[in-house]
Amino acid sequence: MVDPSRRDRVGLGLIGLGPSWELLYRPAIERLQKRLTIRLAYDTVEARARSVAADFEAEPVGSLHQMLNRPTLQGLLILDPGWLGAGALDCIARSGKPVYLASPILRRAAELHRLLREQSPSADSGSYAVIPDDRWMPELRLRFTPASCRLRELIATRLGPVKEIQVGCNLDADPLEIAHIVDWCADLMGQTQVVTQASDGSESIRFEFAPSGNSPRHRTARLRQSSGGLTCEVTCVRGRAVLRDRTYIRWEAAEQAAEEHLHDERSEIEILIDQFCRRAVGGLNPVGRLEEFSRAMRIVESLPHRR
Repeated sequence: MVDPSRRDRVGLGLIGLGPSWELLYRPAIERLQKRLTIRLAYDTVEARARSVAADFEAEPVGSLHQMLNRPTLQGLLILDPGWLGAGALDCIARSGKPVYLASPILRRAAELHRLLREQSPSADSGSYAVIPDDRWMPELRLRFTPASCRLRELIATRLGPVKEIQVGCNLDADPLEIAHIVDWCADLMGQTQVVTQASDGSESIRFEFAPSGNSPRHRTARLRQSSGGLTCEVTCVRGRAVLRDRTYIRWEAAEQAAEEHLHDERSEIEILIDQFCRRAVGGLNPVGRLEEFSRAMRIVESLPHRR
């Protein structure tokens, strides 16, 4: 019998717990327990699934098939996907359930996007239906750090549209990390597609964006080699901002300037899982689509110094 206090919360299944569970996901899920409830847990390490299930008054299941056939589940959180093969992903796609895709699986974004574009037979009629792309939500962490959220507020109120982005980062890092930065730039520019790109060698990569609405006609983003950690400088129509890490932003506009440390704000993981719960029950939230991240991965993989 379902506890009445849990009946109105979004019922989710956990797939894969992995090394990031304790540090990132458990704290976010615990803070969101008024919105969601974990109903089922599955992991290749059975003891781990049982332990986590007990903590959340959930049920451990012995197979992915068992989980996908539970009608009470409203969404799936795939947190550690390293062991998921093409067959398992195809089964998840065919289930039609909303899916939260943790960052590690996004290196397979193109494969996942193809799965969603394929037509799968309907169980009752034999007809074909395409699974909507927006049912699978990618974990685009960089878009939702406290500093990024504050930057978007400032763009809307004080700084105005973005003209230029300068990013200092390690260009030799994992392509997945660079793709997150490319996606972040496109999101700030308000466009999902980089129109042209040019490489200035291995030390710098430059992108150009087409004009959009009241945005400046010439808009660029440049990623340059840096060993000092990720630093982003954003120049807007009415001011500029510098983001030095996930919780720090310094901005100036007209006669105003401020330095903000946002340690007490919600984490990006908490925001994303909260938004996923809204999407799982039919809401439309602008949190990014798998197609957008797949495009960012293709751009990174096509860069000359990556070949």
